[in-house]
Amino acid sequence: MKILLSLLLIITLSFQGYSQKKIKKKTTSKATATPDLIVTPEMVAETEKIIPDTLYIQKGKQYIFLVDVNEYSQRSTEYASNDDNTEKEELKLNFPKENLEFININKYTYVLFENKQRLDITAEGKSFQALAYWSGKTDEKVKVREGTRMATEFVAEQLKSKKESSYVVNARKYKKEVASLQSKNEITSKSKEVMKHWLNSELLSFIDIETDNLPVSQLGTTKLKTMNSYFLEKKGVRIPLKSINFNKEGLPTSISSYDEGKVSNIRTFIYNDGLLTKIIDGENLIRNITYIDNKMIISENISEVNPTYIFWLENGKILEKRYILMIDDKFSYMNSYGEEKIENNCISHYINNVVWTNNCSTANNKFPLIYTYTTYEDKEMSQFIKFKIEKKNDTTFEKYYSKAKRSDQNDDYKLLGTLHLNDFNLVDTYIFTEDNETKTIKVDYTFYE
Repeated sequence: MKILLSLLLIITLSFQGYSQKKIKKKTTSKATATPDLIVTPEMVAETEKIIPDTLYIQKGKQYIFLVDVNEYSQRSTEYASNDDNTEKEELKLNFPKENLEFININKYTYVLFENKQRLDITAEGKSFQALAYWSGKTDEKVKVREGTRMATEFVAEQLKSKKESSYVVNARKYKKEVASLQSKNEITSKSKEVMKHWLNSELLSFIDIETDNLPVSQLGTTKLKTMNSYFLEKKGVRIPLKSINFNKEGLPTSISSYDEGKVSNIRTFIYNDGLLTKIIDGENLIRNITYIDNKMIISENISEVNPTYIFWLENGKILEKRYILMIDDKFSYMNSYGEEKIENNCISHYINNVVWTNNCSTANNKFPLIYTYTTYEDKEMSQFIKFKIEKKNDTTFEKYYSKAKRSDQNDDYKLLGTLHLNDFNLVDTYIFTEDNETKTIKVDYTFYE
């Protein structure tokens, strides 16, 4: 059960426990009515001797309470809810002149108001999540609503305002953009070009190659029929990783992925006049594909969410824009908008207009190839990773990682793995060390005559 609110005879608001899996509402009384109760500072002081966390709220200001209390927050002195922080920023953005007083409540607490109301958030072991608003006027009641999301709409209702959360506004904007993209299908010569670049990233024989190794793992013009990768263990034992089937045009028709040697997923590709039009993942998930000149649009419908992905080529690199939109707008706070941009010869990945990663590389045709990956949290760098690929000869490439934790630190490279190519310039083996154990991934091919 989520929060249960009960209005006592003394106009007492009481929060009860909730479960995040189901939402049920019922009225519960947990105190005896005392209509003549007058809260005084002396009473608060006396109460504080019994219950350490007690807030006495005086009149004269407009208060917003963001309540998120659970056992974890009760134990931690640094607990901060992401929901609370997000909603507080939304309120500051939408009500800059209202002089709202924000109070985050993350511990079991009695909140006593000068108008004789109280919020009872004290049931040990229970979880509470709610919004509360008080105008600061003794003749007006405290208003409470379950959950901490869409705080702007909750406050706007109290202030008789038409303000909306940015994610609510963006939901309408993004759905309009997606509808416009999906309503068109304008195929040109550039459509097939972006499709082939996108498919190339899907055709990596195993995940360990990763996109940064593409310059040494291109399929070229060889007429492949099948490509099968597997772990090659002692005594020749093979543990399958991925199997790919191709048509005579060199396009994949199916990809089977394995987990611990067993098929975990089969992805089927369907074409029309040489253009990919549909992807079927497993038995249920269907991705429909349309084109607008140099843009490839992949659309999904997964129960309660509609993801849409747009791919295009820019300066020889394939970039992506994605919309993850909830079907029901009341969950619009869960929407996500991502976009990749080329900035200073690097690819920056933004989520909801905030940078999350920055990936840089040297020219693909020059060795050593250098790749750096930087991730951010609250716009500050949180992780820095650097790789290097050296060409030993025409068929052997070595991959290294640097122990540097920042871009301004000196590199201390350690060998990560070695790629060997076969006579067709295709990846034959990848030998690497993991958990102090040397492992080998082998790739086998068959060809059309």
